[in-house]
Amino acid sequence: MQGLVRTLFQDAFRVRSRSQQTLERMQRGREWLSVYLPGDSSERMTTLLHLDPAREFILLDEPSPVPEHVPERGGEVFFLGLAAGVYAGLRCVYEGRVGWHGRLSLRLRWPHAVYHLQRRSHLRVPVESRDVLDLELQRKGSRSVSAECVDLSISGMRVRLKSHEEEPFAVNDWLDQVSFKLDRQAVNSPALVRFVQSMRPAAHHRATHMLGLQFQQLHSRQEMVLQRYVFRRDRELVPDSRL
Repeated sequence: MQGLVRTLFQDAFRVRSRSQQTLERMQRGREWLSVYLPGDSSERMTTLLHLDPAREFILLDEPSPVPEHVPERGGEVFFLGLAAGVYAGLRCVYEGRVGWHGRLSLRLRWPHAVYHLQRRSHLRVPVESRDVLDLELQRKGSRSVSAECVDLSISGMRVRLKSHEEEPFAVNDWLDQVSFKLDRQAVNSPALVRFVQSMRPAAHHRATHMLGLQFQQLHSRQEMVLQRYVFRRDRELVPDSRL
C-alpha cells in the first residue's frame, strides 16, 4: 500500500478544502471506491453510504472482500474514486464499525486531506454503451456469460452481468477469456475477478451482479487499443467534469 500511496497521494496533487463537493459528487455518481484500511495492504472495494458534514463523519459500505482482521481505530484510511469523471483521493481517520439501516458500515472522520490525482495514472473512464460491444465472459467448463461494461481502464474493467447466474462468480475466479469489441476492434484477454458485488434489482428485474475484472497477459497491440480509447474518452469528459 505504501508504494501506491506515495504514487497517488502526493502534495503536488493536494487541493484546498473541496472535501464536501468531492464527496457529494462521489455519492451522486454511486461510483465504486478503492479503499485501503489501516494495517491492510490489500485494495478493497466499497461505496459511499452517508455524509454528515455537520457532525463531520462519513460512512462507507463494508468493503469487498471483507478484511480478515478488524482495522485499528485511529488509523488512517485512504480511498479514491471518480467524482463526476475526475479521479479524486481522500484521507480520513477510521473510527470503527457501526450499523446503518440493518448493515455494517465503516465510520470515518471527515476527510482531512483531498487530492485531485494525476489523470494519466491509474485512469478509469465511464464508457458509452455503443463503444463496447459483444462483451462475453468465459469460465472453464461453463457457458459464456453476457455482460455490459460500466467503466474501463488500461488494466481492467467493471462490468454488470445481464442476467442472474446459477453459478455465481467469486473473488479470484479465473476467466479464460474476456472478449469484446472496442471502437470496432476485437479485444481478448484472460482476466481475474477482483471484486463481486450484488446489485439491488430495479423494478420488475431480478438481482444481478457487478464484477471488477483485471486483465491478464494482455497483448501489447490490444493494450494500445485500450490506451487510445481511455485517453480519448478522458479528454471528452474533462470540459464537463472539473471539480
